[in-house]
Amino acid sequence: MADIRNLTDLAYYAQQQIEQIQRMQQDLAEQYGEGVSPSGLVAARTGPGGLLVDLRLDPNARRLPTEELAEEIVAAVTTAQREFAARADEIMAPLLAMRPSEQTVTELEAGMSRLEELSDTVARLARERESS
Repeated sequence: MADIRNLTDLAYYAQQQIEQIQRMQQDLAEQYGEGVSPSGLVAARTGPGGLLVDLRLDPNARRLPTEELAEEIVAAVTTAQREFAARADEIMAPLLAMRPSEQTVTELEAGMSRLEELSDTVARLARERESS
C-alpha cells in the first residue's frame, strides 16, 4: 500500500486505485474466450460473464446425433468460458491480489462491496477537501 500521511495522500492513492479499476473494467470488456469442441465441428466465443457471443457449426455437424451435437456445443462453450475466466484472472489478479475464478460468489460480492465502500469514502473525502 502507498505511504499515506495525510488526506491529500489518501485522495491521490484513491484516485490511482479508481483509475486502475477503470482500466481493468475496460480491459475486461474487450476480452473474450474461444473454444472448439473435441471433434472440431463446433466453435464458440464467449464474453464477459460467460455470455455466448458466437457459435459456429461446421456443416458436417448436422450429421451428428442430437445428443452428440449437444455435447460438442457444451464442450466448446465450456472451453471458451474457461479461457475467458483465465484471461479475466490475469487482468484482475494484480489489482485484487486474488484470482476471481477461484473465489466463491460470496467472497466476490464481499470484495465488490468493499470496493463500493472505498469509492464512496473517496468521494466523501474529496467533497470535504473541496469545501474546506
